[in-house]
Amino acid sequence: MYFNKIRHPSNFTFAHAHSNGTLSFGTKPVQAKVRDLGEDVFHVELRDTDRWPLDARVLPLHDDAFAGTDSRYQLAITDNGNLALNCGGSDGGTGGEAILSGITGACLGACGSAWLVQFARNAEMRFFGQGEKVTGLEKTGKRTKYWNADVWADHAMHTIETGQADPQYAAVPYLLVRQGQQWVGILVDHPGAVFMDTGSNWFFFGKDDQNAPPAFWFGADEGVPAFYVIAGDSVASVTQRLQRLVGKTPLPPLWSLGHHQSRWGYAGTQHLQQLDAAFTQHAFPNDGLWLDIDYMERFKVFTTSTEHFGDLEHDLKQLQTNGRRIVPILDPGVKVEAGYDVAASGQAADIFCHNPEGQPYVGFVWPGRTWFPDYSLPEGRDWWASYAKAFRASGFDGAWLDMNDPSTGAAEVDDMLFQRGAWPHWTYHNQYGTGMAQATRDGFLAARPDERPFLLARSAYTGSSRFTAVWTGDNFSSWHHLRTSIHCSLNLALSGIPFNGPDVPGFGGHADKELAIAWYKAGCLFPFMRNHASAGTAEQEPWVFGDLALDVIRHHVRLRYKLLPYLYQLWNDQEQSGTAVMRPLFYDFANTDGMELDRVDDQFLVGPAILQAPIVHQGQQTRLVTLPGQGRWMDVNSGQFLAGRRTIHVSSTADSTPIYLREGSLLPMQVGVRTSAAANDLADIELHVILGAGSEDTATLDYVADDGLSYGYQRGERSVVRFSARRVGDAIVLAVTTLQTGWKPLRVRVVGYDGASQLELTVGVKTTLVPLAAHRWCFSGGLLAASASGPLDFPSTSQ
Repeated sequence: MYFNKIRHPSNFTFAHAHSNGTLSFGTKPVQAKVRDLGEDVFHVELRDTDRWPLDARVLPLHDDAFAGTDSRYQLAITDNGNLALNCGGSDGGTGGEAILSGITGACLGACGSAWLVQFARNAEMRFFGQGEKVTGLEKTGKRTKYWNADVWADHAMHTIETGQADPQYAAVPYLLVRQGQQWVGILVDHPGAVFMDTGSNWFFFGKDDQNAPPAFWFGADEGVPAFYVIAGDSVASVTQRLQRLVGKTPLPPLWSLGHHQSRWGYAGTQHLQQLDAAFTQHAFPNDGLWLDIDYMERFKVFTTSTEHFGDLEHDLKQLQTNGRRIVPILDPGVKVEAGYDVAASGQAADIFCHNPEGQPYVGFVWPGRTWFPDYSLPEGRDWWASYAKAFRASGFDGAWLDMNDPSTGAAEVDDMLFQRGAWPHWTYHNQYGTGMAQATRDGFLAARPDERPFLLARSAYTGSSRFTAVWTGDNFSSWHHLRTSIHCSLNLALSGIPFNGPDVPGFGGHADKELAIAWYKAGCLFPFMRNHASAGTAEQEPWVFGDLALDVIRHHVRLRYKLLPYLYQLWNDQEQSGTAVMRPLFYDFANTDGMELDRVDDQFLVGPAILQAPIVHQGQQTRLVTLPGQGRWMDVNSGQFLAGRRTIHVSSTADSTPIYLREGSLLPMQVGVRTSAAANDLADIELHVILGAGSEDTATLDYVADDGLSYGYQRGERSVVRFSARRVGDAIVLAVTTLQTGWKPLRVRVVGYDGASQLELTVGVKTTLVPLAAHRWCFSGGLLAASASGPLDFPSTSQ
């Protein structure tokens, strides 16, 4: 497949008329349907069984997630065969303010089995999203294709190391369009090789020889033409509805939000015990210990090496008693070998992908010749789930799903057929990794029905966030990859995959001390955080860079653990409403006073309250930081409250990183300095009140606490307490209401800043004055002067 060539409208025939759901389209009419799903979400689909006989959409989206047809926008196919999205009209989509308009006479087109949708583009349009791409935060002027790639096998290494290799491991054909003050999300509802163009240059001399009107377009090489349109006034509202459509991320187990350690080469008990001892020795909190391919018996999936493990169950339990979670890799390729149970049972059940000759398709991965389960078959997913169930029951805590692009070595993937040979390869290629994740999750739940599974996958597709987190594949230890990891993760979040993150401080190559420190400081609050390295690279465990580096790295990982209660609230919000976790500045704030927030690609928000502006260039000591919004931000390195709506110059030291807390926020944190993961407790917290002297803001938070592991919270086993705070002089006025008492009481220490010296606490009808004592602690770098109460219990016996 050509990654850098896509179809151009010049080769398409376009619909020229539309009446009663029928498009006049070449020599044969095409059926067209626009459905208003409600809440300004629309679905468009064309049908022609001759052109597009095969519908390969296996994973249904949540069309029923929207209430009624109460939409402020209208999307319709006009009489001349164009698409029009308008706001405020009432006459079938042609009245009101035009938001998107098809190119006149060239909107809905076909070229053989290929199809294309083309919209007019103007100079003020900007484009974002596009899932996992390393082509910058803004996607204007890009030409791209969606095809899950085995990146290190499919691209030139110099492009991977220093360029913008495209496509990557995940295919999420979603485009977020800014048009003035409106935002439009376009999700292509198609599993095949979707292409997009957002105004790239097609001409050797840089100018269109026929002066065609500016346009952007998307389409696919074959398969049913279908797509969703989501319209709104903000990025947040569009993203939340996209997440509801594709499936919100289930609340993850608390341990998955911690720090994880991995390396290609960790193979079994000896390595795991050494890591356990080292993390304990260095008082470095860590939850996950990960095993790459060497833990298996000759790389055979669902096996463990007798060389590297003794008594597997005993070895795992010993590590788990120390608070470690063991996460091994699973590859889909099944070794072709007589006497290997997994291969024999899969062949007997005929669940391996076929080749054109009706035999199991053979690829070449770590074990040598390999067969591949066909996850497009329900019975194929059930077969895999049965092995995943036994794998989970053996004692492992999670699974790391790799090589599921699918990676087949040097073997041509087009020979891999699905549905027992009935479907060509394009139908399920991009869905393959998601099918593997779905089956693995089913197996894990069958083994432990009341324990939330944690899976991490390399390959992903629309809707994969229901089943698995995603890491952004095999990156490099370089400043270039540090920078690209930020906008890649941000666009994944905007595209419906919020639980993601890169390998820190890079998988390939050799990280030096400066890069390791910078990447840990930048990535300490990414949704997923794992230190992972390739075989043959220099060691990069946190303690190998010297004592100074260890102090800085450990401090910022401890900060991550201290902030786990806050991060957990964000994932609860994601499960409830689809809110993004790590997000760009323009998610929460609009461009004001010439501040173009959608141009800022090296800062990000972690939820609504934390802004990070990391150092991302070698040798950099100062940088510009944009503080958005009209309110103030507290500098965590000084405790000062700084006015927003401006850009400031900031100096950063080796042991600090620029982080700002939004005034009007309540940040729940764990108590004290976290030196291990063993004592993580969501019911014993500090509540940091980010209200400076003279603030007129009211800060509110509905804090949820549960066991962090089971599904008990869905049965009411959860405590929920509402906090509402404001600042009056040197007093914090705090009202507390217990909303749910299904788990255990909440113990809280209130922490204030900027001269706060007392707490006026109201619980029910009773108000108490509580003194605040001086409290100093380090968020990042310098000590913060604060004040804190003693422990308060909610609900209290005096309530």
